[in-house]
Amino acid sequence: MFLKETPDRKKQFHYQAWSIIDAAKGVKDSQARFMAIQDLNKDGISLRSLQAPGAYLANIDLKNSNLNEANLSQATLENANLKKANLSYANLSYAKLSTSDFTEANLTFTNLKNANLSNSQMSYANLVCADLSNTNLSGVNLTGASLSGANLTETYLVGANLTDAKVSIYELSNAYLKDAIMPDGSKHD
Repeated sequence: MFLKETPDRKKQFHYQAWSIIDAAKGVKDSQARFMAIQDLNKDGISLRSLQAPGAYLANIDLKNSNLNEANLSQATLENANLKKANLSYANLSYAKLSTSDFTEANLTFTNLKNANLSNSQMSYANLVCADLSNTNLSGVNLTGASLSGANLTETYLVGANLTDAKVSIYELSNAYLKDAIMPDGSKHD
């Protein structure tokens, strides 16, 4: 009987986790929401359209998560593990994302306007058509990243590593590139 009820208990846990997330709307720092989001992801549950603007989620592990169309604007996700996460069409504007790991993450059409991603790992990330205007990407590793069609207006790429990144010199023309390693391996003055 116990084994037969296991799927129902798991489903009940997932409903409770979503209730905790919903109840924390408007609350900046909620350890219960933090754990609920992380546990749902660990169980392979999609976090699509998650609404957590302004949430404090520093150090969260959301590797392989589906955060498609999520609203994490103004959220704090510093030092977060977002390796291979799907953040396409997500709103991360004004978010604090420094020292986070976005290796191989899907950030297509993502709004990262005015976000701080300084010193983050973004190698092989897909940033096609992402809005990176006024975004702090200083010291970021963008090795092999796809940036075609991304809005890089007034983006800070100071000291960033763009080796083998898929981006044109024209697309980089409105960005701050002091000491950046360019796609061809040369260092920008």
